[in-house]
Amino acid sequence: MERLSLSALSMAILLHSVMGISYYFLMARCSPAPLLGSWLFVACIGAVLQVVHIFPQWFRNCSSLCRLTMEMAVCCFTLDLMLTKLWCRIESLCHCAIVGILQLLVTEDGTFASCEYWMLGVTTSVIGACLLWFTLWATAFPSRLRLDCTNWQKNVSRSLKQNIRHLAFGPSDLQRVSSPPIKESEQSFAS
Repeated sequence: MERLSLSALSMAILLHSVMGISYYFLMARCSPAPLLGSWLFVACIGAVLQVVHIFPQWFRNCSSLCRLTMEMAVCCFTLDLMLTKLWCRIESLCHCAIVGILQLLVTEDGTFASCEYWMLGVTTSVIGACLLWFTLWATAFPSRLRLDCTNWQKNVSRSLKQNIRHLAFGPSDLQRVSSPPIKESEQSFAS
């Protein structure tokens, strides 16, 4: 099974959450909560998608553009599904609980609306942050990211050194094409 590439996941999150090209951000707003909690939940889903192996082995044979498009489509679909089915339920439950509490305590409409907004924002943000922390801990994302960055730096450094060495000194002995030995008759003719 294949893992999603980090570039496809980043582009999908950019399209989905930042640019708002999604069902959740366009139509399925579940409560008047600020978006911070849902963005933290999107980061949580992104961390899970980065770890899970989704595509079969034959998917490697697909072209890079095809792979990128398929991975982005899967990411966007998963993000929309998780936000509308799971995060909407969490937001709705928090909203119902906060409205129930505030109806007993606050009578003015302006105070009620501002208290509802801020309490809902704090509650959903804390829940999103807790879910993100737990997901990052469970998937060991920071250590994997550090290891991937270290490997990437080593590979870039190695290839950069090889390219500089090739430019400065020409191809190495391993890269030179071995020519057939010169025959004695050809050698005497060349002299």
